[in-house]
Amino acid sequence: MLDFSGEWILDRRACALSPGADAMQSAVVQIAHNDPKFRYKATFTSESGPLNYEYELLSDGKEVMNTQQGTTVVSSLRWDGDALVTVWHVQRPDGELKISFRYELIDAGRRLRAVEELRGSDRHQDNTWIFDRK
Repeated sequence: MLDFSGEWILDRRACALSPGADAMQSAVVQIAHNDPKFRYKATFTSESGPLNYEYELLSDGKEVMNTQQGTTVVSSLRWDGDALVTVWHVQRPDGELKISFRYELIDAGRRLRAVEELRGSDRHQDNTWIFDRK
């Protein structure tokens, strides 16, 4: 199994981002990966300020459900070959959103590629995020 642990810095010029995501100017991602535990913590920065995001999942593929303030999130993480794939199904009062990320180590582990697919009633994005290992 591959280890995605490390601190990763966004290479903005190497990314292919949809409108909305393309507002992100920089990002730092910290991953602590001790399979099956995968912990992800990130700060993305745009002109409107920072966006912090954090989660922890097990790579066993089992779905985990959380409900908070009228929103239900079902998330899972699984291996697909050498890639880790995470999926979130978000059910909000105003509609449903599905977000998936496929994390892959590239360039002999020096870079992290995160291919994002976002589908929802008000959003449709396909993004490829590239990070360099710090």
